[in-house]
Amino acid sequence: MTETVMAWVGPGFDGAVVVLLGALLWRLRGDAGAAWREREARLRAIFDELRALVAQSEGLARDLDAKLADRETRLRAVLDDARVALGGVESASARPARAAHGETTARPTPVAGPAAAAPSTTPADAEETARRIETLAEAGTTVEEIARRVGAAPAEVRLVIGLKAARAARRRAATAEARAHA
Repeated sequence: MTETVMAWVGPGFDGAVVVLLGALLWRLRGDAGAAWREREARLRAIFDELRALVAQSEGLARDLDAKLADRETRLRAVLDDARVALGGVESASARPARAAHGETTARPTPVAGPAAAAPSTTPADAEETARRIETLAEAGTTVEEIARRVGAAPAEVRLVIGLKAARAARRRAATAEARAHA
């Protein structure tokens, strides 16, 4: 019995291989490269779209950086003018920038109109008003209530609060830098 089975094993394997080869040829009867070319074309289109999106986002990021730098410069100039107007000392970072543009560090002249009619305050009065605003802000009083109590415009109150926050941020940064260097 084993001899009969052994005699048929070789031709059986050969038949199985022929059947499998036939199945493989039937499966690959079409152009096998066409499916791959189609996939590659889709991938190329996707990569081209991604490259275009990256280039577009880089351009937008550059534009945004330029706008933010311009806005920061304008805000620093406004803060420096506010410090000068409130009787404070102009920041050291603004002096070189103003000197480069040929601007002086003198106080701005008051404008004519309702603002010019307001009573002038001395630097001591301005400092006392700023202290009162900071004290009320620390107590959690709203900007409108602080403005009413102090007799200042809400915008001025916001400016004083913002200047205090900027001062505190600079102090924190200086402390952190000093610790890093220590």
